[in-house]
This record gives sequence, structure tokens and C-alpha cells, in this order.
Amino acid sequence: MDFVNNDSGSALIMALLILTVLTIIGISAVTTSTIETKIASNDMLHKKAFYSADGGTEVGREVLEQNVACPAGFKTEPLTIGTAVIENKSFALEENEPGSEYPTDTVRDVHFPADDTQPHTNIIAFGNTQLSKGSALQMAAGYEGKGKGAAGGGGEIIYSLYAKFQGKRNSRSCIMIHYRHLIGHEGECNY
Repeated sequence: MDFVNNDSGSALIMALLILTVLTIIGISAVTTSTIETKIASNDMLHKKAFYSADGGTEVGREVLEQNVACPAGFKTEPLTIGTAVIENKSFALEENEPGSEYPTDTVRDVHFPADDTQPHTNIIAFGNTQLSKGSALQMAAGYEGKGKGAAGGGGEIIYSLYAKFQGKRNSRSCIMIHYRHLIGHEGECNY
């Protein structure tokens, strides 16, 4: 027998090599699609956390304006407005930042929904009163070149409002905004 010129069985070896290559390509495709699915899921959780925290700033601004309208704060504590639970009845009067990472489930003024075991948003606000900048308008009519200033100004409270959403799989997002309330433009106390 001539073993050098014998090619029987080479087709089997070639088929096994092609099958091995196709198996490796298939496994890498499945791994890639699994990773892409996880990336898309994490991206969705991140966006949901961000937009929920952003919506929390909107809720926080409205509840803050309602709280500013009540000079002594809300009448009851805790108070529920829609799905928001107000834990600090006079949080609009707070001036100092808390000394920890905030807001948390223990350091917060407002949260929604009421069930903390579900994804929820915590809100905290504090502000400082200051004089607002005035503007001047020179009134020269009738004064022969000498201007008379008419200035406007007043007081304002600059609030730092934090909203932190805590969601599934430890997803979270915290947004801080500065909100300016002009003193003297309060509405009626509804709560």
C-alpha cells in the first residue's frame, strides 16, 4: 500500500474542519447578540432613570412653589399631593445643605410613589434668600440732558433642588437644578 498517494478520508477531515469553523462563527454570533442585548437593556435602564429624575425636578418645582405659598409650611405632615408624599411640611424654609449624599430614602423632603420597595424618586430642596439684581432705565425727557434712573429689583430665593431616581437593578440618576423664586409672587396656600 502506498500511504503517500492514498487520499481516502480527506473529505471527512475537510468536513470536520469546516464544521469546526462554522461552530466557532455561530458561538461568536450568539455571544455578540447576548452582549448587545445586555447593552441595550442597560441603556434603557439608564435613560429611564435619567428621565424619571428629570421628571422629579418638575414635580419638585411644583411642590416647592406650593410650599412657598404657605408661609408656615403645609398644614399636615406627611401630606400626599397626587402620588407625591411630602415628608417635611416646611421644606421651602430649609437653607442648609444636608451633610450627606442626598437625597436618600432617609434624607428627603418629597418622594413618589409612596412605596419605597418599587422604583421611586426622592427630592430634596434648600434655598438662600438674596436681593435680585435691579435694572436701570434712564429717563431723559424733560430733564434737559440729565437722566433720572428708574430701577427695579426685589428679593429672590435661589433653591438647589435635587431629584434622585432609584430603579431596578440598582439603576439610579440624580439631577440638580437651581430654581429662582421671586419673593412676592406666591400664589394661594392650597394645602
